[in-house]
Amino acid sequence: MTVKIGRQSLTDQIVTELRRQIITGQLAEGAPLRQERLAAQLGVSRVPLREAIRQLEAEGLVVSELHKGTVVSSLSLEEIEELFEIRLRLETWLFEAAIPRMVEADFALAERVTEEAMSTGSVENWGELNWRFHEALYRPSGNTIAIRLLRTVHDNANRYVNLQIAVAEDVERELADHQALTAFARLRDTRRGVDTLRAHIQRVSRNLVASLAEGRRGKVKDIA
Repeated sequence: MTVKIGRQSLTDQIVTELRRQIITGQLAEGAPLRQERLAAQLGVSRVPLREAIRQLEAEGLVVSELHKGTVVSSLSLEEIEELFEIRLRLETWLFEAAIPRMVEADFALAERVTEEAMSTGSVENWGELNWRFHEALYRPSGNTIAIRLLRTVHDNANRYVNLQIAVAEDVERELADHQALTAFARLRDTRRGVDTLRAHIQRVSRNLVASLAEGRRGKVKDIA
């Protein structure tokens, strides 16, 4: 008997949409996930919605809290720094392994994603474009498990990065780094490529944590 399986299940589609809303800030940290409202908004039943929420909880994007139900998770500054430390260690290793194996199709894909980001000029979908670019650089390494784990790290970090990448000069600097990374990969210059990637991740982490710290101090003062 032949069983037809769709390319993406309904649950996966719900996960994709809710993940997008969380990463772009449409569902901000601490926001409750009201199942009845979300089911109506997405036009789905609550069964696949509950399955999707369980998957998002496994990814760390949402959390179940006593007396609050399921809410979008909130990360401390220390946890955000830890995410970037994981990024730093995983990505430099993956990029170093990938560069000798990259072919023209890999370079072309990375360049197409960079051009797409430059042409849109929008930060709303920056997280997804950023991930697609980095995935294009690391996929040739062949380390599929590490890349799957890295996707979860990126998703958790990108919802905060989107808040930082909010002005044109930030976007321009990020894209300039992306162009440099692709160029060094083309040259098979592993040392300069990895050094550039390390500096790139460290700068984003440093600027993001400083910005978030200032914003959170401001909120505390407002409450006081």
